[in-house]
Amino acid sequence: METIERWTTRSDAWTPEDDSKLAEITLRHIREGSTQLNAFVETANVLGRTPAACGYRWNGVVRRHFENEIKRAKLEKKEKLQGKSHFPRRRLWAAELEDPSIDGVVRALKQHERSYFELQERNRSLEQQVFELQHLLHELTLDNERLRSQQNAGSTGLGEDPRSLLAIMERARQLIELENNSEQTHEAAN
Repeated sequence: METIERWTTRSDAWTPEDDSKLAEITLRHIREGSTQLNAFVETANVLGRTPAACGYRWNGVVRRHFENEIKRAKLEKKEKLQGKSHFPRRRLWAAELEDPSIDGVVRALKQHERSYFELQERNRSLEQQVFELQHLLHELTLDNERLRSQQNAGSTGLGEDPRSLLAIMERARQLIELENNSEQTHEAAN
């Protein structure tokens, strides 16, 4: 029995959060047209595991739970590639560089790489904002539905309908005026 407990409580066991992070990163790489190997390297850095362990976990356990998301990610990648085909690719030629030497090309490529990683980080930030806004929208939608159901459940027709309430108030005003006129007429007669 002790052996079984030792295997079920390993300190390096995959948690649901680890699986979720692995799926999130891998699906993003699929959408962006990157390789799964790149996804496993990034996940390994995030989770403190090896790329091989991430690949094994993805292919052995996690992948089957995300078949629909994988299909959607591949469709998004395809749509992105089709959308890009409308714009001609701009090639970096040595003649366009300020410094066409090897050092100049290396500097330009390093600058391009920095820009690429900055854009990737910006994209992740925007994706997080979109996720948070979608979550907020979901919460507000639920609150709206809850308030509508409370309004419909508590509606008696008299206090809830503004027109009925206004009509009652107008009738009360008329009765008070009528009563005041009646008192003034009675006082004038005496």
